[in-house]
Amino acid sequence: FCCSTTSTMAFWQWVGLVAAIMTASCVANRPAYDYTIDCTSSSLPKGYVADSCAQEGDWTKIIDRPLPSYYADMKFGIFIHWGVYSVPSFGNEWFWHNVECGGTGNKEQVFQNRTYGPNWTYPQYADLFTAELFDADFWVKTLKNAGAQYVLPVGKHHDGFCMWDASDTSPNWNAKQVGPQRDVLTELYNASLANDLAFGIYYSQFEWFDSMYVRDHRNNFTTNEFVTKKVIPQRLDLVNRYPEAVLWHTDGGWMAPDTYWGNLDWLDWVYAKSPMADHVVTCNSLGRPGCCHKVGPKCWELGDAPSGGDRTTAGEIIPHYYTNQMTIQRSSWSWDRSENGLDDFFTTQELIYTLVSTTAWNGTLVMNIGPTFDGLIPPIFQQRLADVGSWLAINNESIYGTEPWLSAAPSGGEGDVKNCCAGLVFYTKSRTTGAVYAIALDYPNHHDNFTLKLKTPKAKQGQTKAEYLLNGGAMVWTAGADGGMDIAMPPPVIGSQWGWVIKLTGLENQ
Repeated sequence: FCCSTTSTMAFWQWVGLVAAIMTASCVANRPAYDYTIDCTSSSLPKGYVADSCAQEGDWTKIIDRPLPSYYADMKFGIFIHWGVYSVPSFGNEWFWHNVECGGTGNKEQVFQNRTYGPNWTYPQYADLFTAELFDADFWVKTLKNAGAQYVLPVGKHHDGFCMWDASDTSPNWNAKQVGPQRDVLTELYNASLANDLAFGIYYSQFEWFDSMYVRDHRNNFTTNEFVTKKVIPQRLDLVNRYPEAVLWHTDGGWMAPDTYWGNLDWLDWVYAKSPMADHVVTCNSLGRPGCCHKVGPKCWELGDAPSGGDRTTAGEIIPHYYTNQMTIQRSSWSWDRSENGLDDFFTTQELIYTLVSTTAWNGTLVMNIGPTFDGLIPPIFQQRLADVGSWLAINNESIYGTEPWLSAAPSGGEGDVKNCCAGLVFYTKSRTTGAVYAIALDYPNHHDNFTLKLKTPKAKQGQTKAEYLLNGGAMVWTAGADGGMDIAMPPPVIGSQWGWVIKLTGLENQ
């Protein structure tokens, strides 16, 4: 037949999709993931009565555990959500749950029926999760160039698919046996260690539809078949496979008390006897709603480097080091093809604001990317990461190795600190030299002769010095009318953007 080049390409793309679907269909009858669809499984069982938060146990020994000294210098990491859900790549990583439990005619269900047919099941996507273009060394290089100090890949999400060779505990539902037929988590671990990028593990103990878990759920958690036969063996497997991991992030505990999950006993062993014992930190997304740890004005999930949930930050300086986990794509952790506008992604300015504010408020930022099913990091993620890296290449000393400057408490800065970025300045302080960094996220207006007006620093002529990190130059300053500092900034340099840092030494309130 005769057709255009474009039509020919489209035809062969269609042929490729049909072939892939037929392949997946042919292997659909093999022994695979043992699951039971139960849409109540992600919430407390009907009729289940939680006596009190005492069922969570005493987490004081975890929350108040002294953090390893190195971890307070870990300000920036990259979260990676990549798995079977990257094949439909529609909606978010809860795709399977949304198809089954989102109500008749929900957008994920309509998409799946239209694209793959009404008889398609989620496990069939695993064979289309090919990862043929996955290059662990390139991923690590990209993250290092972004200025990241650690990487936190999802080892297993709520769909139960394991990204390592979990053939003993999750047969035919892991990346080594299905789809890529590669132990992609181990490849990333080895590449990270080889390139001096600290490695962490995200592990969802909960699985929506695992048949053992569903039975335990239906038994009001009076049985623990799922924990005994899967969760505990997988935890041990991961710790022994990746002994150099510095971060253990457990998720999926909101629908059952810790008397079921046994995380306190598990963490006792991790901290005392595991191969990770002398260096690991746990960022646990645990605790039933209302059972949490109050730090400052907010309630944080249980752990020694706790998060406040997805996309939650402190909003002010707090005494306990915390984790701010957020995404570059606004609405999804995994790559979502249905979000295809620039407005669906945070701007570089917003990402820099999040990094700076998190640091000023005593936290570490873990910024998420969602690779494609074939193992590529979409260009918009690469571009955002490169932007952050270029900013950190100049201004890294205002982030790495710093702590909140308590003279700027409680807000950590000046201006409307909870909104980016007009007239906004944040402060950090070096943990070693005591230098204070004023990070302006809005360049001074030319109508004010580019004068940066700082209210918080108490400067003294002949003692206080101001240095511009962009070029290392000494800055001229005068006493401000309100008792602070007025710093004479040069006209903005072409190409400088997102944030401008002044290093201050010799302050009266250093």
